[in-house]
Amino acid sequence: MRIVENISDLIGKTPLLKLKIRVPKWNLYLKMEMFNPSGSFKDRTALGIILDAEKKGILKKGMTIVESSSGNTAKALAMLSASRGYKFIAIVDKHAPADKLNAIRVYGGELYFCSDEDAGGKEGHLVDLRRNIAKKIANENPNIINLDQYDSPSNPISYYKTLGPEIKEQLGKIDFLVGTIGTGSSLSGTAKYLKETGKTTVIALEPQGSSHFSPKGHTYFISGPGYPKGAKIPKNINHDVIDENYFVSDSQAFNTMRFFAENKGLMFGDSGGMMLYYAMKHITESKKLTSPKNMVLIMADAGESYLSHAYNDTWMIKNELLDININKKIGKFYIF
Repeated sequence: MRIVENISDLIGKTPLLKLKIRVPKWNLYLKMEMFNPSGSFKDRTALGIILDAEKKGILKKGMTIVESSSGNTAKALAMLSASRGYKFIAIVDKHAPADKLNAIRVYGGELYFCSDEDAGGKEGHLVDLRRNIAKKIANENPNIINLDQYDSPSNPISYYKTLGPEIKEQLGKIDFLVGTIGTGSSLSGTAKYLKETGKTTVIALEPQGSSHFSPKGHTYFISGPGYPKGAKIPKNINHDVIDENYFVSDSQAFNTMRFFAENKGLMFGDSGGMMLYYAMKHITESKKLTSPKNMVLIMADAGESYLSHAYNDTWMIKNELLDININKKIGKFYIF
């Protein structure tokens, strides 16, 4: 058992969970990133961009960090700011889950809300507005710094140095790596390492309605992955290491999340539901294998921060998202 002296020392070295499935020769593994101290893989992002800024001497004790986020990165930055002697301001909007926002406050973080009206009613503009506000606040005060998770090269590097090597050490042969696209850093950094050390097919998932791989964006409820139509695409998405992309709907992701919580005791966030649904569809539609294949899903976070929507019956019914047919498909695929 590890004994550490700082909360940042607990970041990483998360376990792999193997799921039992009904299709022969397929091995499905979940990289359980919710075991990071703030509950998501964004602890790796937060630590990476903070350490880089400290090394460069542009972030010093007593300073304030300001960052635009849909929730998990801000939560991680708030936790590490509290432990390392910084103040923290999160630039957020109403689409961030309330439980994540409450956690930011608990860590001593300050919340700055942007509204749809501020962005002219366009969600894509809202994302860019958040980023611009963070930069403006930092530019106007020399004691405030915007680390910019979207374009900072230290973000994907942190996954290249940690998450990629961890998965390789744990499993060795990784035939398929599946992850969702937000800033693009986690999948891009991990994929780059695995491709340099073996033969891995990389699949990027985004919500139906997101505009990363499609110009035809529309509104969606999934929080974290994806970008609304019109939003600036982050520089950290490395398309050179992505082999395939796939879209998952709100209903597919949310019903998959609920099924796993009710039948396996595993409560995942939105992106986890996306990946579990994709894995089922990909594997069942694949040709019969002549040799075993290992597929790894990067499970970004736990589901406790999503109790107000995907795990809320009233909310699901109100938005016409419940679908028992999805549950039936999942039940035929996974062994419980």
